Amino acid sequence: MCGIVGLVREAGSDEATVSRMSEAVRHRGPDDSAIRTWPDHGVTLGHRRLSIIDLSPLGRNPMANESGDIWIVYNGEIYNFQALRRELEGLGHTFRSHTDTEVVLHAYEQWGDDHVHRLRGMFAYAIYDRRPRPGPARFRLLLVRDRLGIKPLVYYHRPDCFCFASEIKGVLACDGIDRAIDWSALYDFLTYLYVPAPKTAYLHVRKLPPGHQLVLDERGITVREYWTLRPGHTSGAETPAEGVHLVAETLGRVVHDHLVSDVPLGVLLSGGVDSSAITALASGMVKPALRTFSAGFDVQEHSELEYAAAVAAHCGTRHTERVVGHESLDRMLPRVLAMYDEPFADTSAIPTYYITAAAGREVKVLLAGDGGDELFAGYTWYATWLAHRRFDRLPGLAPRARLGALADWWPPGRPGKGLLTDLSRSPLGRYAALMELFSPHQKRALLSPDQAEEFAEYDDYWYYRQHWREDLDPLTRLQYLDLKTFLPDDILTKVDRASMASSVEVRPPLLDHELVEQVFGMPAAWNVRNGERKWMLKRAVEARLPSAVLHRTKKGFSAPMTPWIAAERAWVEQELAASARLAAGGWLAPDLADRVGTYRRGAQVWGLLLLQRWLATETGGASVAGAGVGPAAETPVFLQPSP
Repeated sequence: MCGIVGLVREAGSDEATVSRMSEAVRHRGPDDSAIRTWPDHGVTLGHRRLSIIDLSPLGRNPMANESGDIWIVYNGEIYNFQALRRELEGLGHTFRSHTDTEVVLHAYEQWGDDHVHRLRGMFAYAIYDRRPRPGPARFRLLLVRDRLGIKPLVYYHRPDCFCFASEIKGVLACDGIDRAIDWSALYDFLTYLYVPAPKTAYLHVRKLPPGHQLVLDERGITVREYWTLRPGHTSGAETPAEGVHLVAETLGRVVHDHLVSDVPLGVLLSGGVDSSAITALASGMVKPALRTFSAGFDVQEHSELEYAAAVAAHCGTRHTERVVGHESLDRMLPRVLAMYDEPFADTSAIPTYYITAAAGREVKVLLAGDGGDELFAGYTWYATWLAHRRFDRLPGLAPRARLGALADWWPPGRPGKGLLTDLSRSPLGRYAALMELFSPHQKRALLSPDQAEEFAEYDDYWYYRQHWREDLDPLTRLQYLDLKTFLPDDILTKVDRASMASSVEVRPPLLDHELVEQVFGMPAAWNVRNGERKWMLKRAVEARLPSAVLHRTKKGFSAPMTPWIAAERAWVEQELAASARLAAGGWLAPDLADRVGTYRRGAQVWGLLLLQRWLATETGGASVAGAGVGPAAETPVFLQPSP
């Protein structure tokens, strides 16, 4: 795994600036670094290397083809690179290294932009094509992000500058960057717990969405989708038993492929079904004993260490545990902001950082079970949402707007208020209510009065809405939505930044796109049978795991933030008051610090702590009065999705 940066300026190449950008993402690749400039095009590329495959200097980036007219800076792992290499060698290509990077480079040379369809893996990379082109084009720059969004890539585009990096901090290290805040992104954060793609907290810094390519040429930038998930009965399995057989077969192959490494590796073992399945499969493929690592909490109701230990003992792994407590909050607040570069409120970022940091002292690569809940319908909110669908079928109901008005009027705490609120919501609104950090009403109460007015007509759920598929059956609709939103912007973002802060690569085998397409090609009902979630996955690995692990109650991997906040109440109030003084610029309500007692969920308070501290740091106490929804960032050209 690596960190990549690049800069294109009409004024000419700029090695000093790219050196600062590279240093900003040093943690992503501490083993080696290199920068290359091309003054004729004003292009500079930089790379930080975390050596995983082919540890020799031949794996150094930027890397060129034989003729030196195509260059790449690359971050990722391609699990079918050896088969692709043999195919490319048969077509006449020659290789100098044993890296997957060079395979991607030659694949582009052979198949152009369509090369990405041949790659299985996680990746984010840039290809600089210097070959002579017809017309006014002097060169072409291609940016690519993997299908599911496992690896990050952000970019900045203004008339005089284009730059990109693996993380926002890499872009911000470029001199002359317009750091204007995207206030709508901060408002979105209060809904989603994260800033949804393609936004960042900065108006002119944008995330390349998963499954997309960006081309920079004489036309400017063009962003296009090259892959999207297409659910349907396409797997070939005719019965649930056939589905289980296909899943078991594919999962075994996928885990085997994800174990390719020239350095030590292990597994992040939470004790849940997903990571336990990965552990059970990998333990039979790795010699000597597989290393496993688990994080637990000082609040027993949230800790799964006993289940992780049972799986480790059953599979014969060398196991390490780390217990995380509430005393970590004051240390983790600035660290979380430094890792994510913008407010990010998933509380499990804290234990993820601690356990990957501990693992990093022994291994460089970790496998994880991320994606299993989206793929095999494991989230508890699926059952809750499906149960509430009965509200849509009740006859004689008043229009939702009238029910909503009645719910707003109904006194808090009086029986029936929750039911009225649920009845007033649309199906998408009920899903959003299960996921959101703050409701639309709560969000506007957090803002100063003039800012609340600015956002009065804002579509709070625009991100969910653009991926809401009425054509899909209800369960698949939720899985698809989470795969497009919550998974890349929350789960995968959390794991990437938290692990790479300690220079550790995390690989999620369950998100191999061939497995994802296969499972979504089966009826959703095969994932939930007789009330049992993840039915297919459990049947596929039941011979390898204890029954107590497969059939226990799901907890989920989230920090016990509510009791932690209660234990640190004095520090929380002091922090909010201090941040409020520093960030008293007019965007948030002036008495926000006094309202902390009104929020019962620790995640809400943690989100406010992060937002307040980020604003205090970014604005330096300057006034932000009048900053509302604001103008849209410069918009690239978007083409239709590829077939």
